[in-house]
Amino acid sequence: MKTRKKLIISLMTILVAAAVFILPAASMPVKAAGFDMSYFTGSPAADATVGNSERQAAYSYLISYKNSLINLNNPSQDIKDRLEIVWAEANSYIANTSLTCSALVSYVNTTVANFDAVIGDMTNVDNTEEFLFVNNNSITPSASYGQLTYYTLSLINLGKVDVTDVVITPQESTDINKWPFDILTASSVLVIPRIQASSDVNVAHSYAQNVTWAFRVSPEAKTGTYPLVFHVQYYRNGQLASTDITTYINITGAPGAGTLSENAGKDENTSTPRIIVTGFRTDPEVVYAGDTFNLTVTLQNTSVSTAVSNIQFDFKAASEGNNNETTYEAFLPTSGSATKFVSVIPAGSTTSISIEMTARSDLSQKPYVITLNAAYEDSERNPYTMSSNISIPVKQEARIDTGEVEILPESIEVGNQTNVMFPVYNKGKTTLYNVQVDFIGDTVEGGSTFLGKLEPGATGNVDAMVTGIAPTMDDGIVIARVSYEDEAGNVTYIEKEITIYVMEPFVPDEGWDYDDGFYDGEYGDMEENPGGGVNVKVIVIAVIVIAIIAVVVWRVIAKRRRKQRMLKELEDIDDDI
Repeated sequence: MKTRKKLIISLMTILVAAAVFILPAASMPVKAAGFDMSYFTGSPAADATVGNSERQAAYSYLISYKNSLINLNNPSQDIKDRLEIVWAEANSYIANTSLTCSALVSYVNTTVANFDAVIGDMTNVDNTEEFLFVNNNSITPSASYGQLTYYTLSLINLGKVDVTDVVITPQESTDINKWPFDILTASSVLVIPRIQASSDVNVAHSYAQNVTWAFRVSPEAKTGTYPLVFHVQYYRNGQLASTDITTYINITGAPGAGTLSENAGKDENTSTPRIIVTGFRTDPEVVYAGDTFNLTVTLQNTSVSTAVSNIQFDFKAASEGNNNETTYEAFLPTSGSATKFVSVIPAGSTTSISIEMTARSDLSQKPYVITLNAAYEDSERNPYTMSSNISIPVKQEARIDTGEVEILPESIEVGNQTNVMFPVYNKGKTTLYNVQVDFIGDTVEGGSTFLGKLEPGATGNVDAMVTGIAPTMDDGIVIARVSYEDEAGNVTYIEKEITIYVMEPFVPDEGWDYDDGFYDGEYGDMEENPGGGVNVKVIVIAVIVIAIIAVVVWRVIAKRRRKQRMLKELEDIDDDI
């Protein structure tokens, strides 16, 4: 009966796969029809509890559907990984949850919709400006000259995917008409760990994330509405991206300081020459703790008429640590000097400067700020300064390991379970998310274990029950696959081999007496028991062989004794003579 079910499931899997890969995409029957009761053998009742054959039908359908999406859309590796996550969650749920047939049908169709949503993200790539906005529930703040004010930036995400590791840098300037604040801190960079996505504006507003700065309005600030520009870096779908967000603040200036509108339309020749950072890159692109990397910064002289010269650039990495004794810089220049010199940048021109730096090996996984300060002169030898912040995301190599495996019992019959236990260690310095263990093999099923988040140095313990579904035909190797995500959602897999032997269940002969354990048929009807029970024929043959050996031994001993008696009688006769 089991062989027939396996044959039916195999044939059904082949037919579904053929439908997916052979029929054209425009008429995909799998997506059009959906998963229903017809995929189950024997047409079980909707409220019947699913068994292995129904679970296998669901597995086959989902695998075929996932593979069809990959073949038809040729997605990126990131999209493939996300499809695998959906599949792994579905596989674990179906394997470990008691379901009715109707509930299983509903869950499979929900999983199909999740597959479609992942593929939909591939074909709906948004520009940053189309999904990252200033919360329009915020009002434009007001402040007065010389006043300490708190400025809050509120961001919402109207896209389809969450953004993470959001680094926000105010674009500060020494031009009071562009930046009406006196800078109070060495670094004004703030970080938002995650901004959840929702295309529903009301829901997105409930997910809004706020960051707040303390600024002191310059005593020389003019009256007017100032545009403030914030540079935003973030990760989306595992990719680093950036944009600029512009907001406003109303400033009441000092008496006699004038207004911003008085400066409108002035000739550029009278303006201050500015050096701004227009971009940067690292080589390698992703910086890991302990790595040496080359930082290249692109700068522009924004003046259209005035060149700047004698430019000294100083790189200053943010300080880490809790006190003066343990404070250290996150990045150190390999040459020992953090200063670069450029003789001249013509009006309107750009230039690049590079510096080789090393990231400390004990850095946590997060963005770190490098402040670039510059001192320069114009053609009249008037001195100027500038300062800008650059954010370098630092990654930590994930280090995960597993301990000794304990399997009780190490061999089971088909239909029975064994307990698999082993620890999972996070030996790295970065948090691992959604840690899960799945067991992969032709002879077992089930046992998926979700460990969740593992902090650095933490241990997760796997305690799983694995069920035998087919007898072992090889060396009994089963793969325990551990999967986890990093902070950007990237999935990594490691595999561990364990040995579980699965045997055919014991099936006794018809003549076997279960009460006393003896065979009650005639000797002429005895056959070998393929199930491995007591074989009566072997016992009978063994008894006969032992009896024959005993007879032979007895006859040899008897013959020796007769010979000894005869020799004794001859000796007695000789003595009498």
